[in-house]
This record gives sequence, C-alpha cells and structure tokens, in this order.
Amino acid sequence: MTISPQMFAAYGALIVAAMLSILYVSRGRAFVVYWIGSWLLVAASPVLLSREYEDPRLGSVVLGLGQLLAVWSAGLTLLSAEAFPDNPLRWNTPVKIAAGTAVWFLAGAFVLPLRTMLSTGSAAAAVLFGWAAVRYFRLGRGTAHVGPFVIGAGMVLTCASNTAAAGVVFDVAWGAQISNRLLVFNIVISMLVALGMHVLVFEDMTDDLRRMNRDLERLNREVKNVSITDPLTGCHNRRLFEEIERREIQRHRRYGSPLAIVFTDVNHFKHVNDTLGHETGDRILKTLGAFLRRQVRESDYVIRWGGDEFLLLLTCTSGEAQRKADELKVAFERERQAASLPDGFGLSIGVATASADAENLAEAIRLADSRMYRDKLGQRSAS
Repeated sequence: MTISPQMFAAYGALIVAAMLSILYVSRGRAFVVYWIGSWLLVAASPVLLSREYEDPRLGSVVLGLGQLLAVWSAGLTLLSAEAFPDNPLRWNTPVKIAAGTAVWFLAGAFVLPLRTMLSTGSAAAAVLFGWAAVRYFRLGRGTAHVGPFVIGAGMVLTCASNTAAAGVVFDVAWGAQISNRLLVFNIVISMLVALGMHVLVFEDMTDDLRRMNRDLERLNREVKNVSITDPLTGCHNRRLFEEIERREIQRHRRYGSPLAIVFTDVNHFKHVNDTLGHETGDRILKTLGAFLRRQVRESDYVIRWGGDEFLLLLTCTSGEAQRKADELKVAFERERQAASLPDGFGLSIGVATASADAENLAEAIRLADSRMYRDKLGQRSAS
C-alpha cells in the first residue's frame, strides 16, 4: 500500500490540532488558538498540493493557495509567541500583511512564473519561522520553561527546511524525490514542535497553579491576621491569646523560661468617653496600642483584653516586668503630651508571673488584674 507523504502530514496536523483543541477547553488562552489555526492551515496546504489538476491555470492558483496557507501558518506561529501567555495583540498590521500575501499568491498565479511564486512562499515561511524561533528562545529565557526551547529548535529546523525547499524550486536536479524527503523531514520536525507546544501548555498551567497557591497562602495569612488582630488598635486580640497560651506555658514548663503578665488599664477612660466623646476615646486607644507595641520585643505579645484593658505577655522575670511597668507609665505620659491627648488620665498596671507548674495563665492574669486595680486605687488616693 502506497502512503502519500502529503496526506500523512495532513492527517498528522489534524490530530495535533484536535489535541490542542482539547487543551484549549481547559486552558482557554489565545496562543493556543493561534496554534490550532496554524496546524489546520498546515493540514490544508498538503491536501491542496497533493492533487493534480488538468487545467494548468487552476493548478497554479491551487499551488499559490497552498503556499499562502503555509505562509499564514508560519505567521500564526509567530503570533502565538507574541501572545504568550495572555498578551493582547494589535491586529492591524498582521491583517494588512495577510491581505498582501493573499494578493501576491492568488493573483500572482496569473502573472508570475510558477517557480517565483513557489520560491517566495518557502522563503517567506522560512523568514517567519526563523523570527518565531527567536521569539520562542527569548520566551524560554524569560520564563525558564523547556517548552519554548523545544518549539524554538523545531522552528529553526523548519526554517532550514523551507530555505532548502526554496532552493529545490530552482534546482531541477533535486527533483520530486528530494521534495518528498523534505516533506518527511518536516513531519518529524512537526512532532518535535507539537511536543514542545504540549510541554509549554503544561508548564504554563503549572505556573498558574503555583501563582494561585501563593495567592491563596497570602490570602490565608491576611485572613488569619485579620482574625487575630484588633481592628482599632492594631494589637493582637484574645483569639490569638487562646492560640499561644498553651504553647507559651509548655515552653515555660519545659525550659524554665520566665513568663510574666503585665496588665494595663487607662485611668478615667469612661470619664473621657463621656465628656470628650468616643472619637477621642478611640484616639487614646489607638495611641496606646501603638505605644505598647513599640515598647516590647518581637518575641513578646501585646493583646487588647477588652475595652481599655491591655495584656502584655513578656518573657521576663517578675522584677524585669515591674521595671517595664514603671517605664511604661513614665513613657506614656510623654507619649500623651506628644500626641496632644487630653490631660487627666494615665496608666494603671499590675504585674504577675506564671508559677513553675502552671497549667495555664488564668491565675497569673487574675493576680495581675487585681494588682492593676490596686494600683488604680492607689493613684486615686494619691490624687
């Protein structure tokens, strides 16, 4: 059974176009559409050229059409590189060039020698495939994908094949046998190009999945930060405290690291809210939250406990925590003046440390809270 190389190439191109169409259903990118169009034109061109026509003029027109489809196929391959991964294209210039080539190859059949038309078709395709190869190699360097390099290598070989085909037209000694060998060579190259296209689509999809995973991780971090952050003061909230309490207690019991609670409250805060308004109260809480965050280390925590109460969870001894409490009172008075906040309020602070065998921080918090109220009462008595 004799197998026509032209028909074999046409069926192979149709199969590749069908496979790319399946990929387009899941990918939906413009560059895949250009590939599909290119392979369909590749399939149509050898079908036209494989038939013999009794009318010489009709045969010349069909040959010109076959050359036109081959050139358009090369042009779509170039456009696919320009469109990757999802770049918009300006179609004014490509459409004008396509129209010009259509006039040349279809009208030229009536006025130009057949060899001239055939040679210009192969030469134009060679130029376009060479240009596409350059674009795909640049794309490979920019994306670090393997697919563009495979496609680019196929384009280089296709460029060489079309250059040789242009020479065959003027060298009668080469004959039809050499033309068929070039066609078989093109079939092999096409397999390489088709492989590169499928690899590139897979790599592009993998990149999208990686970007989506990074975006999801970022969104998860943002959602978690929102869920554990007090929106008014920017400090952590009690939900975070519930997450870290067990971990900090285990570290405290296992390694003997000190763990102190510094309980802070704003004096006369209700009076400020009632007389100066909640907007002023919110400004005080924002200032206090920012102030407390600046006063602790990154390994420590500032938690808005509720209302105007803040809890500091510090890795330090009782003496160090008490010194920190004294420093906070003095420093906050300077902060209040610098922020132009109203007079007549300051901080009441209570300090307690977790016992060596503590199961949780409830007792330390209760003790720090009571000492904070004792400090508040002491300041009221003094004033």
